[in-house]
Amino acid sequence: MIRRRTLPALAAGFGAGLATPALSQGAWPNRNIRLVVPYPPGGASDIAGRLQAEALQAALGVPCVVDNRSGAGGTVGTLHVAQSPPDGYTVMMASPSSHLGAPLLFRNAGYDGVDDFTAIATFATGTAVVCVHPGVPARNIQELVAYAKANPGKLNYGSAGAGGANHMLGVLFMLRTGTELTHVPYRGAAPALADLIAGNIQVVFDSYSGVIGSIRAGQIRALGVTNPTRWPLAPDMPTVQEQGVPDYDLPSFSAVMGPKGIPEPIVRRMNEAINAGLRDPAMVRRLEANGNVPFASTPAEFDALMRAQRGTWRELVRVSGVQPEG
Repeated sequence: MIRRRTLPALAAGFGAGLATPALSQGAWPNRNIRLVVPYPPGGASDIAGRLQAEALQAALGVPCVVDNRSGAGGTVGTLHVAQSPPDGYTVMMASPSSHLGAPLLFRNAGYDGVDDFTAIATFATGTAVVCVHPGVPARNIQELVAYAKANPGKLNYGSAGAGGANHMLGVLFMLRTGTELTHVPYRGAAPALADLIAGNIQVVFDSYSGVIGSIRAGQIRALGVTNPTRWPLAPDMPTVQEQGVPDYDLPSFSAVMGPKGIPEPIVRRMNEAINAGLRDPAMVRRLEANGNVPFASTPAEFDALMRAQRGTWRELVRVSGVQPEG
């Protein structure tokens, strides 16, 4: 199980005399850094990317420019970064969707989301909430499991699209509980939530930030958060795990990655820059306003997380039966 915690700050700086190709033309950084967001402007990923860029710019003292390169489920921008020079001047806003899901869902993605990249730093983590329409006779996870087992296949759950995190959370739920739900993919989380409110579907596994307004309005019922520990922004909401579903965890996070081969001193300095931003109370408040909390790590811990989750995503996509596009 992945334990989310804020880690102590890493030692900053390069150390004298480190000779690497990327540093041979002057101290790094000495020009603009480009942070690619592989999704359109305005969405949650774009917001995370812009906050990452602010943290890098504040700590490193050079402009960090956001470059939105969207298309094909995030693979266009992600492939561009994978093929960029590993000099620390091109990095990206990375997520499980862009690096773990997309390579499995697009036959010609052109990259491995782990092996073709340098893990630099995690930035923020979110959680999802298992929600049902008020007409479903379940007020907790145990009652939902019992009702689903008594009515196999009759509960429909919506997602933002086949193969995405909302879909995979449902697949993982069925695997861990021995239930059978029917997946209904939508073109985004918003229409799925609208159909849940209308009673056209019965369940969603959606982000905390996306559903909290509807929960507070009484339009839908929250049964539990998918995080393995109670969510700091909703401490009274129980987790799915504590309600009897073991090993139910599919981490949701935004992070910074770059092309494979970035020199280790640059990686360390970028990691410290991101972690410094996460210690800024103003940055924490902005993350929380979007339903997220800081998620700091060392590069090694981030790389280990990605490698562990790659196996989980492969198994979930296999079980779901989703076929690659393209």
